[in-house]
Amino acid sequence: MAMIELNGESLGYEREGSGERLLLIHSLGTGAWMWREQIRRWSADFEVIAVDARGHGRSTRRGGFTVRNVAADLAAVLEAFGGEPARVLAISMGGPIAAHLTDLAPHLVSRLVIADSFATQGEAGATRAAAIAETIAKGSMQDYARAYAADTLVEDDPTHVAALVASIAGMEPAAYVEAAQSVFTADVVDLYKAVRVPTRVVVGARDNRTPPRLSQEIARLIPGADYAEIEGARHLANLDRPEAFHAAVEPFLLAR
Repeated sequence: MAMIELNGESLGYEREGSGERLLLIHSLGTGAWMWREQIRRWSADFEVIAVDARGHGRSTRRGGFTVRNVAADLAAVLEAFGGEPARVLAISMGGPIAAHLTDLAPHLVSRLVIADSFATQGEAGATRAAAIAETIAKGSMQDYARAYAADTLVEDDPTHVAALVASIAGMEPAAYVEAAQSVFTADVVDLYKAVRVPTRVVVGARDNRTPPRLSQEIARLIPGADYAEIEGARHLANLDRPEAFHAAVEPFLLAR
């Protein structure tokens, strides 16, 4: 993983392939690692870029985490690499971040895929963030990570459980809680309404963290967006059911 200094932060990133840009935005508690299969697969067609968000992976969080300042970091990365527009694929917390990226730098986003995400969670989001803070304060990141993975990934494939647990457990508790607070209280309804690039919304049919109804709402908000469910997948569909995930997003990503 390479590092770049931008916006007062040291940001870890993966960058492979050549051609049109494809920016991948990861979920809460993970990092660029969650896109390994997609980076391998899509670097034949794109210059694929995946960045560790502030406080995640190898990236610092000197200036604190908000979904908007993470979006500003991603815009700065794209500008540092030439300022060419990118196709953007965002999962979970990546949805609100992508909405802010499109608002901050619309010239950098040419096409958008939002997976397993939401536009707003209302009061439920604040309640969820508070519960996460309380759980972590009473226990350990390791215990929290194990419970999260068990409730997030499909039961019939343990392949990614250890990686997800290690990723979350390796975060500073304060960093995770701060990120959760910003992510779960995010309201990007108006930002999604303003999106003017081709957009596809996908979700795991069994997603119990951001259920399909939340993705359906995103699809209603973004003019012209289409919607698809990924059978058998839970919250992190690219890990749960990679082949079905690829089938759901590749025709859209590869469209010229």
